[in-house]
Amino acid sequence: MPQSAYGSCTCGCNYVQCCMANSCNCTQRPLAPHIGFPNFVQQFRKLALQATICIEQCAQTKHRGVSLCCIRSGSDQGEPLAHRAKHYTSRSLHRTCIALLKSSGCWLFRVASRLIDTVYQTAYGPFDGNSWERLCQLVFKRKFTVDGYLHIPATPGDYGLEGFTKTTGCGYQCYCPEKAYSTRELYEKQRNKITSDLNKLQSNQADLLKILGSTKLRRWHLVTPTIAHNDLIKHAQTKEGEVRGWNLSILDADFQILVHDADHYATEIQEIQQAVGRALDFGGLPAVLPVLTDSAEVYEKNVMRKTRARLAHVSADKLEAKVNRLYASTLREFLDHGLHLKRINDTAPTVHSRLARLINGYEADIGETCVTWEGTPQELTEKIRVGLTERIVKDLAPAIDETGASQIARLIVARWIAVCEVDYD
Repeated sequence: MPQSAYGSCTCGCNYVQCCMANSCNCTQRPLAPHIGFPNFVQQFRKLALQATICIEQCAQTKHRGVSLCCIRSGSDQGEPLAHRAKHYTSRSLHRTCIALLKSSGCWLFRVASRLIDTVYQTAYGPFDGNSWERLCQLVFKRKFTVDGYLHIPATPGDYGLEGFTKTTGCGYQCYCPEKAYSTRELYEKQRNKITSDLNKLQSNQADLLKILGSTKLRRWHLVTPTIAHNDLIKHAQTKEGEVRGWNLSILDADFQILVHDADHYATEIQEIQQAVGRALDFGGLPAVLPVLTDSAEVYEKNVMRKTRARLAHVSADKLEAKVNRLYASTLREFLDHGLHLKRINDTAPTVHSRLARLINGYEADIGETCVTWEGTPQELTEKIRVGLTERIVKDLAPAIDETGASQIARLIVARWIAVCEVDYD
């Protein structure tokens, strides 16, 4: 494991060099000229928990990341790494933050990238580009069967058209934003989508003629979850006249451009979601976890206090050893929860959003459970963990199986212990 450089860093200043950074990131704090620095370390003594806090905070803002500066805390095996976290602005979307914790003489290595929103929240649930297109295709096939709807697979390209109806000459193209943009940004992306896909009709006319056969397109629809601004309608009208002027053989003389939001297909969307066993989302629960705002020391103290409460029944001669093990285990799980959720978000963003919504809903229930509980703290902890596991399996299977649900529940309960959602007082 690389150690921090003491004294002058690579840029020549007398500051601490961050051993994890690709380039010099200084603490902006001068060091004493000798190794050890007990006073300096004491001033900066924070756990790697701060990295988790910063990652959580930066998850809400795409352009911010976290850089972690570390200082070896001394020779005590039980001392945590002293460090400070520093925000930076970066164009990189995948900057990584490394968190370290020393426990029982072992270095615990944690890597956690900031979360980047990869789904778009709608009244019908979270979607990304792929899941929105899949839903739209199911909707079109259901709604326009009698009109002879045909899906155009995007191989080698969609030609600006993802499907059309043989008998009525209506074409459909789907677009879902990558994340929640400002109104202006979303309008610009939707506007550009209309422009670029209509241009494909012109550049791919020969191929489209073979696909459409005798059908001429009378209508071209952009189907998107939300219409950002009425300027999008104006743009569609402007492009309509322009495209008619191309005199393409695949277009009808009264060719029109229409923009539809999800509400145009509300009945079909809800029928499809119910048919596959997915509950309707009536809103009220956020699809992201609350931001961590307290200092690292607060979470460290919470975990230690509750660790002792959970082990209050242990005899004095075994207590400290068990406290140390359970405390270290709970801290590791707290540190791991952000990275684990990020992996889920990267692999299956819609599942991640449903999971976050489920966790927030379950969290709202446990407050009353903690208040009315009459058993031991450890029994309460187990009840909450088992209950969360069962709810994840019930609501998110087969996307998450029982083993995966159990792991998530352990990590989330550790988070709740640290932030005092689970309390024993």
